[in-house]
Amino acid sequence: MVRPVPRPIAAAPRAAVRPQPAVPRLEPERVATPARPPRAPSGITLTEADVRACYRLLLGREPESEAVVATHLARSDSAATLLRRFTNSDEYAARRQRDASQRHAFALPALPIELAASDEALGAMLDRTARAWDEAGRQAPHWSVLNQARFRPEEIGATVDAFYATGAEDARLVEGLLLRHGVAPGSLRHVLEFGCGVGRATLALARIFPWMTGCDISAPHLALAAAEARARVVDNLGWHQAGVTAPMPGGGWDGWISRGVLQHNPPPVMAYLLRWGFAGLQPGGIAIFQVPTHQDGYGFAVGPYLASGPAKATEMHVLPQPTIFALAREAGLEVLEVREDTQLLGLDRQRWVSNLFVCRRPA
Repeated sequence: MVRPVPRPIAAAPRAAVRPQPAVPRLEPERVATPARPPRAPSGITLTEADVRACYRLLLGREPESEAVVATHLARSDSAATLLRRFTNSDEYAARRQRDASQRHAFALPALPIELAASDEALGAMLDRTARAWDEAGRQAPHWSVLNQARFRPEEIGATVDAFYATGAEDARLVEGLLLRHGVAPGSLRHVLEFGCGVGRATLALARIFPWMTGCDISAPHLALAAAEARARVVDNLGWHQAGVTAPMPGGGWDGWISRGVLQHNPPPVMAYLLRWGFAGLQPGGIAIFQVPTHQDGYGFAVGPYLASGPAKATEMHVLPQPTIFALAREAGLEVLEVREDTQLLGLDRQRWVSNLFVCRRPA
């Protein structure tokens, strides 16, 4: 495979940061945890995922605890009841009031982001990321993927099935996107997931694609992913450890997926990885990926970043939309769809914008 060469893209000046007002938090009622989730009259069973989605979409944050999630589930006999519990809360009202006072989303300022980086600097940044995620893989691999208390090392023995069950939601999202654009999932013979972690979504995606390759920079995460695939008898899978010179395996793929991953890399590395992902797409191939495209006050410069000490697995970065569109044009891709996506991030949508992109290489 020919290695894509990073090209500099001009950055814009820094914008001022607006202070954010404090918001009172939703105080749930204290009730006993039910033996099973309630069944709505429509026949739809409410789940913990539904409660978490309300927190993320309506309040812009994660729930305080598992007990709070159980409380909402116990008090909601239908989806409408669950929504009313959130939309009638003081916290939601305060958030709406704050939303109304914020500047319009289309007035987002340009951010001062340095995208040009030498091969040496790119290698150093990738090495920093690899060290951070290797450590996360040794210390708390599942929790590093989904930051929920129930997935910490001391709890994962009892919750590992619930952890992997969350991957089904990712598979449904991907399948729905493809079908909306007239693409049968089975027609994508080889799909690569970049940043597969411990295989949370990879194993679910392997149920809808003929062949999957999981790719990650962390050896401990990949080892757990491969072991879980064997335990669950999912055998249409291959694995690749990302490195500086070969972040992805050789050969083309019909689908390239990355969600909740790229933001943990500095902007020059994000652009570098997108070039690799785009370059590997076969004619007719589809790329589905999520990237934070704005954060109030964010800026990036290569030199200060490399001098700032070891990277953290939890650090978050931004790649603006114009840069992503430019990379797609450079690779000869057409942009099919762009949607806001904060589902996995729980981001404060007053300060952050995160987008899900769907691109295709013309057949």
